[in-house]
Amino acid sequence: MRFIVYLKIDPATPKEEIAKLLPAERARVAELKEQGILETLYLSHTMMDIWGIFAGDSLEVVQSAVQSLPFYIFMTAEYTQLVEG
Repeated sequence: MRFIVYLKIDPATPKEEIAKLLPAERARVAELKEQGILETLYLSHTMMDIWGIFAGDSLEVVQSAVQSLPFYIFMTAEYTQLVEG
């Protein structure tokens, strides 16, 4: 199953917190890509809105992967299942 996941970082998040977690976030993104769970990410120009294409056996698998991101504590997430066309 594939999902597009819209992630929004809370604009009130201190930039210092984001900077502190950025190396861990990048490392986790690389791991998810290596595992084939994360196909790609798209960032808005503000870097506060993120769209990702995730693949997993279920919504729960994808949610677990998203929740493993260090930035997740500052995010809201919306999941939409994709249908192959």
